[in-house]
Amino acid sequence: MARTLWLALVLGGAVGVVAGLYLEVVRLAQELLWEGTDPWVLPGDSWWQVIALCGVGGLAVGALRIRHDRDTPHDLEDALAELDDVVDEDRKPPVKVSYLTRAVLLGVVSLAFGASLGPEAPLIVLAAGLGDRVARILRTSRSEAALISASGALSGLFGGPLAAIALPLERGRDSDKKVRMIGASFVAGVAGLITMLLVLPESGTHYELPPIETGTARELLEAVGWSALAAVPAAIAGLLLLMSTEPAQRWATRLAPATVPRAVVGGLVLGVCGAIDGLTLFSGEHQGQDLIDSASDTAASALLVLVLLKLVATLACLSTGWFGGQIFPSVFMGMAAALALAEVWSAVPVGAAVAAGGAAAASAVLRRPLATVLILLLFFPLGALIPLAVGAGVGALAVSLLGDRAPEPHQLAAP
Repeated sequence: MARTLWLALVLGGAVGVVAGLYLEVVRLAQELLWEGTDPWVLPGDSWWQVIALCGVGGLAVGALRIRHDRDTPHDLEDALAELDDVVDEDRKPPVKVSYLTRAVLLGVVSLAFGASLGPEAPLIVLAAGLGDRVARILRTSRSEAALISASGALSGLFGGPLAAIALPLERGRDSDKKVRMIGASFVAGVAGLITMLLVLPESGTHYELPPIETGTARELLEAVGWSALAAVPAAIAGLLLLMSTEPAQRWATRLAPATVPRAVVGGLVLGVCGAIDGLTLFSGEHQGQDLIDSASDTAASALLVLVLLKLVATLACLSTGWFGGQIFPSVFMGMAAALALAEVWSAVPVGAAVAAGGAAAASAVLRRPLATVLILLLFFPLGALIPLAVGAGVGALAVSLLGDRAPEPHQLAAP
């Protein structure tokens, strides 16, 4: 046991450095491609440049996928499935270096060119692949090395080890192995968080919200009620993303059967959405604060249009070969949908609505309410815990009401 903890400390710290360097490469590539301008607020007269750049990004994505489209991951569920395959050591051979290199490059290219996706999926593939490759050298099992590596990488991204443990554990396969490794995963997560902060000392996003009053029983009940109400439109937005992913993949394959043209079409659709509103580009993590700050000056109809554009942009990426995760785009959509309700009904408290909305949409998409709360609690103030929990519960309830119509994670893999 002591050896495993020491291994978790060393390997988790090393992977934290690798993850930090990966995110820094993505950031530098974004700055280079977007000419040093703030990529979240694009000038209005550069609409054609946005479309062209995203189209070039699609060409690069297609070029990376052209020979291995079916064997390369597409989204967060694919990445988590890859991690489960490594944990179940009898299920597949060790990860090939060529596969790992291709997936890592695909993640960098996708995120750098403005994909409406987050970095969590590439980081999981990178960390699990590295753990799998070094397991024999470290004289440990592939499952231990992969889980330790994934915890170290995700902890830095999410700002804490608990969220990094919960994401692959909740709804994942081989849960017994993951439970036995919780202690080592926690140590690896702490080590990964510390080393990533050394590489990226200014990493992490923390949203500033209007105060959420829960000091008295009445205020607590009001916060719960308003959070549940605001979570409804956000959960609907999340369900739209969840239910549309597989049909969008089939439709994109029929429209453009060849890998490269399909990825270019996805880039052009992404670019059109970005030209209409720059907030639809990139993951949505950093744009969330801009959304909150400008909510009072934005009409409800404009917020709903933003939700639709973000949905289209995310589906365009997921269905055409761009590689990334759905967590941050779904949070952004949920926040915008909840703010639209707050604009229509002024009595809705903005702080509670934003937190509940982000959690509801993410919980509906991920189908992992516990992981959703643990992840978002590190982006939102501690006082937002109750709205986050309520929103995640509403999102999970919405998925459960769908019953058999809700796709299982393996059904979301690209064809």
